[in-house]
Amino acid sequence: MDGYERLFKLFSGVNDPRGRNGRVHILAEVLFCSFVAILAGANDAEAIVDFVRRNEEWFRRFVVLPGGVFAHDMVLRAFALVDPDEFEAVIRAWVESLRERGVVTTEGGQVAIDGKALRGSVSKASKLRAVHMVGAYLIDAGLTLGTIKVDDKSNEITAIPDLIRALNLRGATVTIDAMGCQTAIAAEIIDAGANYVLQVKGNQPILQDNIAQTFKELMRRRKPGEPKVALDRYRDVDKGHGRVEQRSCVISRDLSGIENAQAWAGLTGVALVAREVENLTTKKVTKELAYFLLSDAAATARDVAKPVRNHWAIESTLHWSLDVTFGEDAHRVIHRKGAANMARMRRLAHGMIKNSTGYGMSMARVRLVCGWDPDNLLTVLTGGVIARPRLRRKLDPKRFKSPKTK
Repeated sequence: MDGYERLFKLFSGVNDPRGRNGRVHILAEVLFCSFVAILAGANDAEAIVDFVRRNEEWFRRFVVLPGGVFAHDMVLRAFALVDPDEFEAVIRAWVESLRERGVVTTEGGQVAIDGKALRGSVSKASKLRAVHMVGAYLIDAGLTLGTIKVDDKSNEITAIPDLIRALNLRGATVTIDAMGCQTAIAAEIIDAGANYVLQVKGNQPILQDNIAQTFKELMRRRKPGEPKVALDRYRDVDKGHGRVEQRSCVISRDLSGIENAQAWAGLTGVALVAREVENLTTKKVTKELAYFLLSDAAATARDVAKPVRNHWAIESTLHWSLDVTFGEDAHRVIHRKGAANMARMRRLAHGMIKNSTGYGMSMARVRLVCGWDPDNLLTVLTGGVIARPRLRRKLDPKRFKSPKTK
C-alpha cells in the first residue's frame, strides 16, 4: 500500500461528529488535503486552501472533493471537530506502521520528552493560556512518537506518565529535564521496559545535595594510605562557532549517600556532567555542573554523556523547526482542540520531512521542492528521500583562463 493510501485510510477511520444532513465536504478528505498542504509549505488555514485550490487537479487523483475545494474556515472546523484521542491514534498508528516495516525502532534509541506551549492559542479576551503539549521525540529518527495535551489546570508532571503508558518505549533510553525527575515517572519508564537519564535540579534540593556530596567525597584528594576510588570518566572537546567547549562525565554506582534511594525504581547510579565553555573572542569562561539519575547498570560514562548532550535536540531540532519552518507560534488557533490537533499534524509532517531530507537539504528546502512540484509529495509520503540535485563540475582553470586585463 502506498504512503498516501495508508495515510488516507487512517484519516478515514476518524469519526465525523457532524449530522449527515448538510454535509458538503468529507472530513477525511479535508484532513488529508490539509496534511499534504502542510508538507508542501502551508503554515496556516488560508495557505492550506490556496495550495489545494492551485493543485486541485493533482488532488483529485486521490480524493473526490464532492463539494469542490473547501474554505479556510472548514479547515479550522475540521481540526476542532476531531476528538484529540482519535487524532492521536492516527499519529501513533502511522508510527507503528513505520516500526512494523523496520523504518524506525526504539530499541537502543533515545526518546526525549519535553513540553511546548502553543503561543498562537493564547486568548486574552477569554483569559485562556497557551495550550501546552508534551511530546516524546525519537532523536535518532527525528520522529515524534506521540503527544499529549496538558490539562489547563495541571502541568507536565501529571501528563508525562500518561504519555509513557500510551507508547511503546521498550529498549529506549528516556531523557527528561528536571521537571520530569519524579519517582512516579521513573517507575513508569521502568515498567515500559526502558531506561532513564533524569536531570536533578533545585526542584529536588535534598536529592541534588546528596548527589553533589557523593561526588565531592569520591573525587576529593586521597590521603596517604587511603584506597583510591575507581570512577568511570569520559571527556570530550569541541571547537567551533568561536568557542571551545569541554564536557566531562563521571558515573558513580555508590548510592549509599542518596537518601531514600529505594524510592527510585531501577536506580543503579548517579552522574555528574561538568561543562566548560570558553569564548575565543572575549576569553570569557563559563562553567556549570549538572547531576543525573541513571537506571542502566551497564551504561558507561560515554554512554551517558551522549544522551545528556542530545536531549536538547528536542528543542534545537523539533521545537525550533516547528516555530521557524512551520510557523507554529504565528498561527492563531484559539480553539483548544483545534490548536492541539494542528500541533499533532505538524509533528507528523515534521517527522516525514525529516525522513525525506537528502544530503545537504534542509527541511525548508524539502517543503519548497514539494510546493514547486506536488509529485515530490508522493516521495515524502512513501518514506523516500528527496535528493539534492548534483552540483555542476568546477571548471578546470588550466583549460579555461580568463582574458588578461590591460
